[in-house]
Amino acid sequence: MLRKIVCLISAVIILILAVGCGSEPHKPKLGVSFGVGGATRWVKEKQFMEERAKELGADFMIRFNTNDTPKSWREDCFELIDSGIDVLIMIPRDLRQVDDIVDYAKKKNVKVISYGRAILNPKTELFIGYDTYKIGQNLGKHLSERVYKGNFIVLKGDKGDFNTHFLYDGANKYIEPMLGAGVNVILNDYVPGWSAETAKEMVKKAVIANDMKLDAVLCPNDGLAGGAAAAVQELGLKNHVIIVGMDAELAAVKRLVAGTQDATVYMDLKNMASAAVDQAYALAKGEKVTANSEITNDKGEKIQAYLITGEMVTKENIDKVLIESGYYTKEQIYGTN
Repeated sequence: MLRKIVCLISAVIILILAVGCGSEPHKPKLGVSFGVGGATRWVKEKQFMEERAKELGADFMIRFNTNDTPKSWREDCFELIDSGIDVLIMIPRDLRQVDDIVDYAKKKNVKVISYGRAILNPKTELFIGYDTYKIGQNLGKHLSERVYKGNFIVLKGDKGDFNTHFLYDGANKYIEPMLGAGVNVILNDYVPGWSAETAKEMVKKAVIANDMKLDAVLCPNDGLAGGAAAAVQELGLKNHVIIVGMDAELAAVKRLVAGTQDATVYMDLKNMASAAVDQAYALAKGEKVTANSEITNDKGEKIQAYLITGEMVTKENIDKVLIESGYYTKEQIYGTN
């Protein structure tokens, strides 16, 4: 009898253990491909994503690729998908080369979130990034309030990045009404690969062709703004040229202090990067994403979006926006003297 009781108890214990093991929740496995350039913001966002994934307890794999060596960012994406991830967060280097990656992910039942650069086709689960149309409006408004006439240059970033088009459309709301009323746009063009050096040469060429006169430059990031500022310096222009950019890179903030750049845009990168991991984690668990907007692709499909608008930064509010928030220290911006 005792032997039967022991056997029965053993069977119950085994059953409990089996049920317990079987009911262990799935641990989300997330992958991120940074197919990016040398902008300092990406390093910060990588760090913020890693910190948030650790807090959530998710398996997290990152491929950070700035120059396509030894592997390309596309190879990174395919390897992440094949590794068994549940969700891929993708920052593509070239939006014209994402179709087969997204299609392959769907075939492997991997959800895709586009981050920073909106993938409109094929449709993804979510886009997380800037409200570039609104930011473009803010930049255009800033220029229109400071320069009423003269020669303008509009740099539009890489043609393959849809953010470029959204930002330009927003800025143009303020710039277009100024045309023919004293403002002359002497250059309005894309900058391949977001190259600051290319931007510098484009600005120099346009200014030389227009009697060495330049009054304002609109740039879609601080890297290009740096190229424009370098062009102004190398040309030896004596007038104050209003240059605006975005991303609040440290080099740009120092230009604000020096007076060689007029404004940038600060985005809460920690908020955006953490939101990407949160949304990917939710998708991996079969939950719905949280969106605050949507964008429409050329097929009329609605893509859910989580957008942040950022804050204009000038020399006057550097301390309030960037130092009090802890984004930079006073020593980083102004030095130790």
